[in-house]
Amino acid sequence: MPYTSRISPAAALGLLPLFLGGAVRPAAAQNPAPARAFTGGRSSTPPDSTKSAGGAPAGRPNVAPNGVRVPAIDRRAAAAAPGSVGDAPVRRSVPTGAQTSPTTWPQGAPPAPRIVSSRNPALSARERRAVGLSQRWIANREMPTHGAEGTVLFTFGATLPSIVCAPLYVCDVALQPGEVVNDVNTGDKDRWDVVPATSGTGAVQTTHIIIKPHDAGLATNAIVTTDRRTYVLKLLSRQSDWMPRVAFTYPDDADRQWAAYRARQEAPHAAGREGGNAADSGSLLATGEALANLDFNFRVDGDRPRWRPVRVYTDGVKTYIQLPTAVATAGAPVLVALGPDGGEQLVNYRMVGDRYVVDRVLERAVLLTGVGRSQERVEITHGGGR
Repeated sequence: MPYTSRISPAAALGLLPLFLGGAVRPAAAQNPAPARAFTGGRSSTPPDSTKSAGGAPAGRPNVAPNGVRVPAIDRRAAAAAPGSVGDAPVRRSVPTGAQTSPTTWPQGAPPAPRIVSSRNPALSARERRAVGLSQRWIANREMPTHGAEGTVLFTFGATLPSIVCAPLYVCDVALQPGEVVNDVNTGDKDRWDVVPATSGTGAVQTTHIIIKPHDAGLATNAIVTTDRRTYVLKLLSRQSDWMPRVAFTYPDDADRQWAAYRARQEAPHAAGREGGNAADSGSLLATGEALANLDFNFRVDGDRPRWRPVRVYTDGVKTYIQLPTAVATAGAPVLVALGPDGGEQLVNYRMVGDRYVVDRVLERAVLLTGVGRSQERVEITHGGGR
């Protein structure tokens, strides 16, 4: 006779958690009953001996109706311990004496870290004086000017130049042509890129300082040392404001240019002086007078001492008597002006380099050394030619 297993509706209801993964509890477990906490799948209180209608222990969803523990149900019960099992709330057992507190999450962004200390040392009177002098130089109202191709021109040394840049853009600071960079030091290397670049070749090669900030709202400084000077720059970054090109004007440039110009003019002048040609030795004399504005119509007569004038000329206000370089400072003669009647007159003159500079236009004059029979005399006459 075949074996037929009959399960009552109540017993079938007790097996339902095994097939549904504990999603639905037995009817007996749905009745209000004291909550039981589970630790490792075991109840922390003795199981209730009350049986459900199907033979399953009431309030023990991890036990099958035949009293066999089901591991899958144990694991689900352990995972559900912090919350609930089925519909009934379950409390997790807490060790005696343990302190619990709710987790608090920060609201908004964390505070910015403090980079620079808020403490300041006291300054002495000398230190305050030095800081004040620096601040006055920084606050100098010397304004930049407009240069070619949109370049902003600062006067070097007049004040602290401020270079304004923006993220994702680069600023170009051009140095003097031919100037070579030795070192570059930046106050904030992590958030500023300062690198060199060059344009041109040879003597006109120009070094450029390329500056790029990583963020807006930054302020620092940079010091650039070259073979000619030291640049101190203030660097600022803003969201959109920036200066594409920056350069400098140099007050000492004019002095160097004039010195170079005089040196170029002196070379042909010296060659003409050696040949005795006073009128065509260059367009400008070493003293800066233009030859076209000078009158060389002077005649030199008399003895031929070693201090005999090389040339005599006037600019219409003063008279210039150039002596040989070898005797300009040793054994120079005395200058005396001659009146219309030949009488001697005092005249104001001074030695400038190798020249006598007379404070008037001489018509007649005489240069003298010695006395008596050893006297040497050279006469100068205006309008008589050379």
